[in-house]
Amino acid sequence: MIQSRVAIAVTAERLKQASIAQVLEDDTPPDFTIEQWGIYEAERLSAMPAADFREFTLKAYGATRSAAAEDGEHIHGWRNQLPIWVGEPRLDHQATATDVQDFANAIRRTPQYQQANLRDGIMLAWGFRPDAAQAAEELANREEIDVNFVRLRQIAIDGANFRERIVGRSTDKADYSEFLTFIQPPEVDVECRANGGHSVTFDAGGSSVMNSDAEIINVQWDFDYNGVRFSATQGYSYQQQKGRNKKPRVMITHKFPSAGKFRVACRVQDSRGGEGMWTGEVEAL
Repeated sequence: MIQSRVAIAVTAERLKQASIAQVLEDDTPPDFTIEQWGIYEAERLSAMPAADFREFTLKAYGATRSAAAEDGEHIHGWRNQLPIWVGEPRLDHQATATDVQDFANAIRRTPQYQQANLRDGIMLAWGFRPDAAQAAEELANREEIDVNFVRLRQIAIDGANFRERIVGRSTDKADYSEFLTFIQPPEVDVECRANGGHSVTFDAGGSSVMNSDAEIINVQWDFDYNGVRFSATQGYSYQQQKGRNKKPRVMITHKFPSAGKFRVACRVQDSRGGEGMWTGEVEAL
């Protein structure tokens, strides 16, 4: 089944606006969620709050979030009765010897260690410093705790590893290698011009598509971007030029509620399913 990313994006924004109106009217939030499964951008994961990143990583690893008070702040979850520690969301973060020791001390305080002879733990992180490996080796040599490292990996969507993972899901009823294509995001370029009166003109006309035979079909704007989640400002989720030319509007003017600096995001979608985003800080005069 093929779904239009533009249709999904526009529908998502309409659902969000409808939900806001419903909550304001009767304080009853609607029962729906919007999720993307399967492919997660490392840059967006790294921008998550630490607690959200750890919960996401635990779920992806098949673990459950820790709720026991005795686990403290250094055991974040459990999988098959083994304690799990998750590092920071930043892509350049590396676990240290202190992290290993804190995790080991937390394991010693658990009932599983004291009563069931638990001696294993798993640490998940983007990277591990040499002193972390040395600390883990010293713990293992003393036969205290066996700390295992699992490195979170970034896999390029157009690389061989990603292709192998997808093709590996092929069965006798479906050969995914026949349908596997890689969609690249557009390169989004936005120019801004303050007009006075709290008004700013934005021009995304310099954006370019990276997929062959593709064209830009939608431009969305978030004029109150929180740095984590894009939510199109009402009235700016789907706009076309007037008349017979139904191409998307790449130049718009927005009036902010006051003078000052605002964080803005622009999301561009192309006809092949590519989606790219620009963010920047603008000043309204």
